Amino acid sequence: MGTFKVRHSGSWTTISNGTAFKVRHGDAWVNPTKVKVRHDGAWVDVWAKSDPVTLTFTCNASQGWRNNQWRTDNKVRFGAFKGTESPFTFFGDNLTVLEFSGDSTTGGYTSTSLAEALAVRSNVTSATLTLYRTTGGTNPISSSTSETLLVGQHNKVNGTAMSSYNAGSYVQTTNMQTVAASNLQSWAQNASKVLTLPSSGLTDFITHVSAKQMWVSELSTGWVASGGSGSTSQIYSVCDGSAQTNKPVLTVTLDY
Repeated sequence: MGTFKVRHSGSWTTISNGTAFKVRHGDAWVNPTKVKVRHDGAWVDVWAKSDPVTLTFTCNASQGWRNNQWRTDNKVRFGAFKGTESPFTFFGDNLTVLEFSGDSTTGGYTSTSLAEALAVRSNVTSATLTLYRTTGGTNPISSSTSETLLVGQHNKVNGTAMSSYNAGSYVQTTNMQTVAASNLQSWAQNASKVLTLPSSGLTDFITHVSAKQMWVSELSTGWVASGGSGSTSQIYSVCDGSAQTNKPVLTVTLDY
């Protein structure tokens, strides 16, 4: 695509893609989708309203929690597990807190944090969370499960030590993202899965993640502690966390 320039203060200035360029249409100024010029018998794009960029961010902190008790490792756990032999102990509902406060791993943006990227392109058009499932539960997850995974805002600033507070007390359901059951079905152990986050409230959710922690769990409230009463979730999983080889990855597409 060519470049679009205007004469300003004695010099030619490039009008970059995504800027609030407007033209007069009817009785109003409108922001067009594209600007084209006629060149060598053809119409050539010289400006576009959209200029998206897709960035990846690796989880730099994670820790699992069961009601009133933190795990001692950094693995990502969700769902619940009940022992299959006497005394059939229920090991509690899992919630994991994650943080993505480091710079992007995408070439050309390796010195750019999520907050810095949002300061330039403030509209999030899509986002995914990639997790590597190692053990836990059935292998693979049932192809007919109807259970979903929740991904939400955690009201703790990035950098806060995860073992220093009660995780369940800071779970928020505003802009909560629900990963569809179909996205979890047939997920085998020792395999990655790209989990698609829905579009509803997505920009506000990712903006939160740029400054504060996030959580994943099958539940958003009512977690039962280890030793309580409950059953194994169909989607119960243990995944690599920030200290393991296949760390969680947040992929975000941003636009103007």
